[in-house]
Amino acid sequence: MSQGEPVRVCIIPTGGTIASIYDSESQAYRPGLSVDTLLSYLPEGMGKIEVIKRELFQLDSANAQPHHWQEVASCIKATYEEIPDLAGFVVLHGTDTMVYTASAVSFMIQDFGKPIVFTGSQIPASMPWSDGPRNLRDALRVAAWADLGETCIVFNGEIHRATRVKKLRDRDHDAFDSADPTPLGMLARDIVLYEGRTKRHNLIPRFDTRLDDRVFLLKVFPGIPPSVISRIVDMGYHGIVIEGYGSGNIPTQENALTGPIKQAVSEGCSMLMSTQCAFGQADLSFYEVGKAALDVGALSAHDMTSEAAVVKLMWILGHTRERDVVKEMILTNYVSEVTLSDSKTIRGTSPMNP
Repeated sequence: MSQGEPVRVCIIPTGGTIASIYDSESQAYRPGLSVDTLLSYLPEGMGKIEVIKRELFQLDSANAQPHHWQEVASCIKATYEEIPDLAGFVVLHGTDTMVYTASAVSFMIQDFGKPIVFTGSQIPASMPWSDGPRNLRDALRVAAWADLGETCIVFNGEIHRATRVKKLRDRDHDAFDSADPTPLGMLARDIVLYEGRTKRHNLIPRFDTRLDDRVFLLKVFPGIPPSVISRIVDMGYHGIVIEGYGSGNIPTQENALTGPIKQAVSEGCSMLMSTQCAFGQADLSFYEVGKAALDVGALSAHDMTSEAAVVKLMWILGHTRERDVVKEMILTNYVSEVTLSDSKTIRGTSPMNP
C-alpha cells in the first residue's frame, strides 16, 4: 500500500498514560484527554490519513479486566462491519497491561488481514517531552500503510508481535522487547518490515470473543507452600499457568508441587507450565524437576510468554474444558504465539468450528 494514497484508519482510545492529565484533587495523573486533543499534538502532514474515532473508555490499564479485552475486540468487529475499507486500527492503551489486551485481541480476531496496532506512552502526551505523539504517529503510519496483517504493538520506533512481546521497563521510552523471535519491524524514514510476519490479505476474518477468566498466574519461589495450588482450585479456577524456574522447573523434594498439580489435574483444572525468565522457554523434558510436572499431567507452554499463555488458556477454556481438546489447542499455533515443530497453524478454521 503506497504511503501517497489517502486512507482511513480507526482510532479506539481506552485511556492509559498517553491520555492522562493531572488531577489536582487526587494529586496524580489519570486518563482524560480526548482523541482530538491527542491528534492536535501530531505534526502537520498527516492529512492523508482520515481518522475515524470510536470512543470506548478512559481507563488506567491497571484497572483493565478481561471483559475490557472483549469490548475492544467487539468495537473493532462492529467498526469493520460498518466500514470494511478501513486500512487498519489503532488502539490507544496503557502500557501496564497492553500486552495482555493485545494478545487477547490476537486470539479473538484471527485472519483479520489488516494491522491492529496498539500503542501508548510512558509520559503523558500533555507534557512537552512526551513520547506519546511519536508513538501515535508511528502507529498511524503502520495502520495506514504497513504490509502487515496481524495485531502488534508499536512503541519507540519498533513493531512487536502482540503475542511475543513483554514490557520490561517501567520508565524508559523503550518499554517493550520482543521475547522471541525478533520484532516484526522498525520505523525510520520508511517502515521496515522483517520476514516471518503475516502480510495483508483478504481472508474472511474470524471473530470469537469467548473467554473463561478463571485462570490463575502463579510464580514459583523458594518456600512456596504446595497447598496454594489446591487453594486456587478450591477458589473455582479452571486453569493455572505456573511460572517455573528456568525451563519450567518446580520443587520435587521439600515443598514438592507434583502432588498438588496431579490432584488439580484430576479435578479438571488445566495446568500449564511456563518460565519466569524474560527470554527462554519451558522445556519440561530436559531436567528431572521439569519432567516431574509433565509426568503428573501439566502441559508445557513452550516458548509462549506468560502473558500470552494466560490469555490463550482463557480463550481455550472459553471453548472447552475437555482435557484432550485443551491439550490439542495448546499445541496449536493460532497467531504465531508459539513455536513447535509438530504444532498446527490454523488458517480459516478452528477446532471448535471446523
